[in-house]
Amino acid sequence: GTENVLKACCVLNVPYVVYTSSVAAVGPNTLHEPMFRGNEDTKYSGEVELPYGKTKAMAEKLVFEANGKKLSNGGKLTTCIIRPNTVYGERATFLQELYSYAKGRNGVFNYLEPENTERNYTYVGNVAWMHVLAARHLQLNPDLLTGQVYYSYDDTPTRKGFLINHQLLSSADPSVRLGSHIPYWKMWLLIQLHRIIKVILSPFWKLQPFLNLPLLNTIVTTFSYETDKASRHFGYKPLFTWEES
Repeated sequence: GTENVLKACCVLNVPYVVYTSSVAAVGPNTLHEPMFRGNEDTKYSGEVELPYGKTKAMAEKLVFEANGKKLSNGGKLTTCIIRPNTVYGERATFLQELYSYAKGRNGVFNYLEPENTERNYTYVGNVAWMHVLAARHLQLNPDLLTGQVYYSYDDTPTRKGFLINHQLLSSADPSVRLGSHIPYWKMWLLIQLHRIIKVILSPFWKLQPFLNLPLLNTIVTTFSYETDKASRHFGYKPLFTWEES
């Protein structure tokens, strides 16, 4: 899909592309090595754990390679990349699912992340605003933005993801309470049990999707960053405060 869009831009003389990637394109890797408050220049290698991240990394490579390509009218293609993290907002599916999970357990919200993990969250309105500003300044100052990567960020506290989730849920419904940590070994066993049952029942019944190991390993690995690159390059400031978000 990304390759088709880039080809279409060259044929139809669309000179600017802002590509929405993901922090998952960087990691965590299959060794589950943490990244603690890195930035766009932080060196982090190894095979990406999530299939979603692998496809985003492949797409990023295509976008980088397309930068400077000739358009049919003789101009050239100019690209930059924005990497959002966990994006939350009024219609965030993962928050709806967490809320349903908590309400099904008398308002108790249990969590998978260990106490020492750290995550970045960004409000959807601020992610969108960053795209608008990047698209504008890619045209105004292409030499600065061309081929650059920007992590998305705002005033949402950088800390344990389950605390952010609890704060968001409890602000909407004060009855939601923070429960206990679910041990990794227990979740690992449940995933393996689900896989076995799925194989046994596959001729008769299709089980609902369940958490998989790559996603579990991603959840329990610290992967956070701290940056002001978007502010320096194109004057980005969050449109919505943490309180408004």
